[in-house]
Amino acid sequence: MPFGALDAELAALCSAVSDSIADPNFPGALIPTLDATGDIQVMIVAPTVASWRRLKPVLVAFAGPTLTSFDGIPEALISGQALSDRVAQTQPAVTGIMRLPADRRARMTALRALIRARDTLARAPELQRTAPVPTSWLLARYQDYLNVGRRAAAAEILGRLRSELRLDSLNIKFLEVQLHATFAEWQAIVELGGFSSLCVARRTPAITGLLLEALYHTHLAQPFDAQDVAETRRRYENLVRPLAQPMLTAPAPAALTAHGWRIYGLEALQAPDRTDIADLLVQRSDDLGWVGGLLPVSSAHLESAIAAEAPLDIAREALMRVDAVDSNDLLADARAALARLAPEERALLREADPFRPPMQIAELLEATVPPTSWVDWLDRAADVSFVSALDVARQANNEWPINATAGDPVAVQALAAALDRAQVSDVAAERTAQALPYLVAWLQRVPDFPRAAMTPIYASLLTLFALSRARGATTYDSSQVLIGALLTSGLDSKAYKALIADINEIAGDGFGIDMIYWILEIVEDLGELRCRYQIHRRADVSPETIAAPRATVKPRLRIRSVAPRESELHWGWLWNLLDFCGG
Repeated sequence: MPFGALDAELAALCSAVSDSIADPNFPGALIPTLDATGDIQVMIVAPTVASWRRLKPVLVAFAGPTLTSFDGIPEALISGQALSDRVAQTQPAVTGIMRLPADRRARMTALRALIRARDTLARAPELQRTAPVPTSWLLARYQDYLNVGRRAAAAEILGRLRSELRLDSLNIKFLEVQLHATFAEWQAIVELGGFSSLCVARRTPAITGLLLEALYHTHLAQPFDAQDVAETRRRYENLVRPLAQPMLTAPAPAALTAHGWRIYGLEALQAPDRTDIADLLVQRSDDLGWVGGLLPVSSAHLESAIAAEAPLDIAREALMRVDAVDSNDLLADARAALARLAPEERALLREADPFRPPMQIAELLEATVPPTSWVDWLDRAADVSFVSALDVARQANNEWPINATAGDPVAVQALAAALDRAQVSDVAAERTAQALPYLVAWLQRVPDFPRAAMTPIYASLLTLFALSRARGATTYDSSQVLIGALLTSGLDSKAYKALIADINEIAGDGFGIDMIYWILEIVEDLGELRCRYQIHRRADVSPETIAAPRATVKPRLRIRSVAPRESELHWGWLWNLLDFCGG
């Protein structure tokens, strides 16, 4: 601020008062200025009404009517002055003007009082603090953002987990891998600090698959697609194999893609004695590309090899896999292997140092039958002793198979029934609400998602999203995935009305700016639905064809002008948003 007309001492005090502008702990700003007659005025600016309520009593107490003209009553800024007009452009909620007396000594006293008021507010505790959020909720919210591609929001959660020391550095790195993989940033994964350590660390099968995927895209994709056998094998030997070898174990990760299987195939070419890998590749010829044609025909089968292996050897291998990979399925395999051992064989494993830690983990959980599907998980969710429910759900997202459920109407109905049963118990309902982002991510793994056969699951989960808001849940972004899936799969009039009711419930009576992206996605999906209806109507097709698959052409039409009678929307907030956006 220009205070050249004042002496040095007054100018320094005015400058100190104006420091409130940049103070993040000060609820507004105090801006000293000189009027045309040389008198000192202090503009009081509050960005919100709540800030004004906090600021006013302190200013009245420190520099009220006994020292200045300020009596706590708001006052508009004087227009026509450059500084006042510039402050007005920030659109403050409340403003006031504090006029200082003409006497120099009184001015200095008032300015010192304002500095004390500023320091007092800076030291005051924040009375409105958000309640601590459990780490499990933050992880569920992280998955929720990844499901809908909100990279910045997911990165913010990741930064909070890191800054608040919620997780160890290894798990933070794994979440970084998941973030980059969601947006196909494979080079960024390979360039992560300590990438080579991630390849040998204890990790989940899902992270193993993503690390292999990153190695393939970064080093092998180009020569492999060009069918340059020599260059592909050279790059694998020099660049990929030293990192990939610790991860190439049996069984392979459940969610391993064709690119990961190609690395398995290249390892089988490089090391023909790896019969464990060769047996895995027997049924994977479609994923291997040209590598499959170079592999020798395996004369052994995995089943016969396991049958010939001693139970103690099987248990040793299972425990070593548990020690290397954090997996629900591998832990279940280890417990099953231990159950086949005689007491003296168990004692032998307990005495061996390499097997003692995984042996303790397996035996500790041996009496508890772990869930092996979402139906099992939902049935167990009501058990208060099932304290690892969310940890199991987070891993199940990538481990439990989806294809069998998606192709079997009986399995679909069983899952839908399990979802309904889980709502009877408050504990199960709360756990299910927190696990919804993982369930949605699991559903998206099915090829050609969404599938019409899975409509009952999509509808049940969307209803749970609507109900969970009543319990304060904040992981609602994944609901837009389900809404789009339901609209794509096709709905009759009754189901469509139920969908609108769920959307209305999730949105609530009013929505904040944090929901704007969610709202816009819903508007786009509903707008596309109406475009499909318009296409069918012009072709003289009945309104029931609204349930047909999406048209390949997506004309841009005004949403309100083509809405059919049976799908009229009665939520004012949507029309207000459409009007705001120009229809």
